[in-house]
Amino acid sequence: MSSLASSSSSAEGPWLPAWYDPLAGLKCFSSCIRLTDLYGDGDHKLIIADLERKMRIYKGTQVIWESVLLGVPVAVASFYPDMRRAGVPTAPALAVASGPYIFIYRNLRPYFKFTLPQVDIHPSEQEVWSALKEDKIDTGRAFEKLSAARDSGVVLSSRSADLLSLEDSVAQQQFIQGVKTLPLVQQTVITAMEVLKKNMEDETAVSMLVVATESKRVMILDPSSTSITVSVEVGGVPAFMAVSGLFDIEYRIVVATRDGRLYTIKNGEKLGTVIELETHPCGLVKTEKCIFVATVDNVIHSYHFKGKKNYSIYLPHSISNMELLSLSKTRTVRCLLVALSNGEVRLYNEKHLITTLHTNDVVTGMRFGPYGREEGSLILTCKSGSLTVKMLQRQANLENSTQSAGPPPEQDVPLNIPKKTKLYVEQTQREREQAADMHRIFQRDLIKLRLNTARTYVKVLLDGHGPMSTTSGTQLRLNAMIQGLGPLFKLRLHLQNAGMKQLQDLPVTFTYNQELYRIRNNFFNVPVLVPGLLYTYEVEVESIDPNGSADSIRVFICNSKSALPLLSAIVNMPMSEQRLPD
Repeated sequence: MSSLASSSSSAEGPWLPAWYDPLAGLKCFSSCIRLTDLYGDGDHKLIIADLERKMRIYKGTQVIWESVLLGVPVAVASFYPDMRRAGVPTAPALAVASGPYIFIYRNLRPYFKFTLPQVDIHPSEQEVWSALKEDKIDTGRAFEKLSAARDSGVVLSSRSADLLSLEDSVAQQQFIQGVKTLPLVQQTVITAMEVLKKNMEDETAVSMLVVATESKRVMILDPSSTSITVSVEVGGVPAFMAVSGLFDIEYRIVVATRDGRLYTIKNGEKLGTVIELETHPCGLVKTEKCIFVATVDNVIHSYHFKGKKNYSIYLPHSISNMELLSLSKTRTVRCLLVALSNGEVRLYNEKHLITTLHTNDVVTGMRFGPYGREEGSLILTCKSGSLTVKMLQRQANLENSTQSAGPPPEQDVPLNIPKKTKLYVEQTQREREQAADMHRIFQRDLIKLRLNTARTYVKVLLDGHGPMSTTSGTQLRLNAMIQGLGPLFKLRLHLQNAGMKQLQDLPVTFTYNQELYRIRNNFFNVPVLVPGLLYTYEVEVESIDPNGSADSIRVFICNSKSALPLLSAIVNMPMSEQRLPD
């Protein structure tokens, strides 16, 4: 029994199995999982807001409270709106973000609903809808004005976007008649929510909600969550947000946007330092020294606050969640928890891998913090709906990796390096003395190579020899393939008009070795090519050579207005089977 327990403990590393519920039926993400001391008695509870519009509170292994939410939750947070009074336990308030609303719960009862302010409508859009309401312009003219405003960069409301998505004039008229008398308003929605301490780092100190919205704004609410104290606009729609510091002294808010950028807000002002990511972010964690951001190309990047990259961690699978492991009571530890799509939960200390936990399921939500009386607890929700609780060993060594540190053993094997000859020494001396001239000649030749390549590519496109034609304002794609073993083949042509205008009366012809092949219909017209549709034509090719020799057949899409073909393709024919005697 002891050997079994020791093997299980070594398999899970510093994690102790506390509880596993495969039938929890939870569908939630990391932003909807919180650990908080609800009653001020030092016993932390687990709060989970489900995508099925249910909020549950766990104590140990039991559900002690459950309530139905009014909308699909985006994030859950616990904060302290009041000062702590001597001798009176302080109970936090719960905030549930859903759509444009924040539902505040006190003593597990609905207390207040905060609504985000409406987004300002652009004057040009207001003018169009006012004219439609007064019947001053028709539907076609309004559609053109809204389309022009959208093309010029104006952010339109959802009503105008719905109108522009309709192509039928009758449907557009019916839509306008149904909404033109209603007030033109645009409501934003919440994308992320965190908590910022006001003036003390104490766990029960007064705190404030920080909200990120779809309208590219980050708002800080007052402690009572009834008004907006600070509102800052960033350059993109926030997807993830990390908060640190004190509002009255100094604070930082790091925002990762959907377009792959990191913005930093310091004391209510957006800093000029913007970090450009190579791909879209899928996780964000902030420590005292640096910022960790996970991207969809299976990489974790570490940046300094000023934008300098520290290092990158390359992972074998996509990243589903990322969480900060922070211990401060018994000891001070800051590590990084990373959940992968193959079911692994990896623990990193800076860029060193400490241990790997296998869950055999895709982790959808992860949260680390105090649960019950234990300081270090890891909460995992998986794709199957299960709930897992792991406890961190109090004496776990998180400083050194369980894997062997240092370079691989192959590095100690000496390489068979040949001796330096006199010619090699003279050549290196010549390169050292003429390094600038060699680099200049290399750059000149490289630029010439690029120029000649570009010219050749343009000539291929203009002569109609490429896989796609852009001559005469047309955009055509041609794909030709051969089917059959012979002597009868079937040549399939796939034509597609990638432009915006339809094409008519396009001649199609073939050139081939008439001693080897016979094409019954070696010339035909394509009557029309509608943009976006794929047209397929079949041509029968017969091999007439007794030995079954092979050659190539060229396909030309011609233009009645020019001697040059619009497009051409070369089909390499296979060897033909012998014709069977009659």
